[in-house]
Amino acid sequence: MNMRKKSVGKIATTGGIGILVLGILIQNSYYRGIMEKAGLPEKEEKHYEYQFEMIVSSPHSTFWQDVYKNGRETAEENNVLLELKGTDWETEYDKIDFMNMSIASNADGIIVEYNGEKGLEEKIQEAMDRGIPVVTVMGNVPLVTTQSFVGVSDYQLGVAYGEQVAACADEDTDDILILLRRTDENTQQNQIYTQISKAVLKDAANPDSIRIEGRNFMTADAFETEEAIRDIFQKKSGPPDILVCMDEETTECARQALIDYNMADRVKIIGYYTSENILEAVEKGLIPVTCHVDTQQLGMYSVQALAEYCKEGRVSSYYNVDVSFVDRDTVAEYKKKGAFS
Repeated sequence: MNMRKKSVGKIATTGGIGILVLGILIQNSYYRGIMEKAGLPEKEEKHYEYQFEMIVSSPHSTFWQDVYKNGRETAEENNVLLELKGTDWETEYDKIDFMNMSIASNADGIIVEYNGEKGLEEKIQEAMDRGIPVVTVMGNVPLVTTQSFVGVSDYQLGVAYGEQVAACADEDTDDILILLRRTDENTQQNQIYTQISKAVLKDAANPDSIRIEGRNFMTADAFETEEAIRDIFQKKSGPPDILVCMDEETTECARQALIDYNMADRVKIIGYYTSENILEAVEKGLIPVTCHVDTQQLGMYSVQALAEYCKEGRVSSYYNVDVSFVDRDTVAEYKKKGAFS
């Protein structure tokens, strides 16, 4: 009886993967049909040596679009087809589903954003076991040895953010809330939380009076993020004095809530990335400072790591990506240099 149940479960899983892959094929055929009906010529098909999949959250965000753009340029130089896939409001698929697709289609390499999602670690290991190299970006898998990690370590990011939060804190600061992009660990043990806390309490005149909270903040979609941010601003006890955001979508929602509830003089937002709206908020003084991650390096290194492994069978285990912070005094200079293009 147990063997029969296992067999049925295995068949169901295999069938599910097949349906996902079939859906992609149907979608591609649909778009080709539109091109033909519109009388538009299809681009001449290029034969690539390798096909890599990039799987992320919020693929339509400015941040991941910039990463993909730079990764695609490096991919072309290495005769690689790079495809961007991810979870957003347009699809019901999650990262596990996209990992299943990439494994089933026997991709030559996978680039995946890891935030501790349940089951993702096992899928990364499954891909590795099947000979598909995996590079994680902006989050490393603790118990799986991937080919490479590309990004900023939690320690490094915590130290960098800690300096900015400490600089924004003053004698009126009582409450700091850090919205972490993790789902799998105790926030009190997170290096970002730890380093920010150390920096703030070290320089505080009265450290015992400051409450620093770290909250795992992984939402399903943009609407859920917006609702969660509004709840923070509408708390009966009031919003935090400093709100630390660790992704672009959260920063955008916090900026809008700041405007909607007229709390520009009440809440200081430490932002993430440099979309047009976020930069405008920095210029107007609504956001004191925002973090800029070098998306050129992130896209380039992640593709380089996979290409090097596919061609040479070896690769560096860690690629460090630069981060910097932009405030009202430096935003014009950075924009002039084209640092965010």
